[in-house]
Amino acid sequence: MREYLKTGITLMIITVIAALLLSVVYSIVREPIANAELGAKLKAIRDVLEDPSTRRPLVQDGKIPQTAVELATFEWSPEAIDFGEGKVYVSDDGRSKVESPAYKFVADDGRNIYIVIGSSVGYGGDVKTMAAFVVTESGPELNGIRVLEYSQETPGLGANIASIDIQNRFFPVATEGLNKGLKVNQDANVTPTGDEIALRREVDGIITVSDVMTGATITPRAVAFSINAMYQFLKKAGAN
Repeated sequence: MREYLKTGITLMIITVIAALLLSVVYSIVREPIANAELGAKLKAIRDVLEDPSTRRPLVQDGKIPQTAVELATFEWSPEAIDFGEGKVYVSDDGRSKVESPAYKFVADDGRNIYIVIGSSVGYGGDVKTMAAFVVTESGPELNGIRVLEYSQETPGLGANIASIDIQNRFFPVATEGLNKGLKVNQDANVTPTGDEIALRREVDGIITVSDVMTGATITPRAVAFSINAMYQFLKKAGAN
């Protein structure tokens, strides 16, 4: 009996010490991790606010947030949807979700720009994507995206979604294409080539990735699903 008690006390002490050490380590790395995540988010915002054709910013550089405090001033909470802090919007098909908060900017030419973050399940876990939608007379158009998280995707396959050249295949998309719902070309059973790649993307919502992500369909499909959920959210929220 004494041996059992002694072993139990020893294990308890080891557990307490390990918990204390983990707590100390977390307190040390928490702030650097948070700063790194904020920096990545702010850079992504700057990227998606560029015109996809000219690569020039749609918003003056001085009006793009550089700190968490500045970013908070652009938070957008639509009245049509209960979308408060820490809440998520789930797509109608249940495959994707949109995170709170969303952000609203005004382009130099007066158009509203909404930046939203959505996620959908990839091969190994959630794939998180940021997207910017510019409101035109026809409705919101997809201006740009940046994939924020993909760490559990397969190296050499789905993890290739990290490539900016691959991400650029997803935009721009006109309202007409968004209304049809984005899909990867494998799901559409077509393989556009040349100038047809851009045309099928903008008009039909077909994202051609089979030639640059051979054998990896699940990850780009998750990005497409996320974008569809974000567009659905904006329409229900009455973004204009």
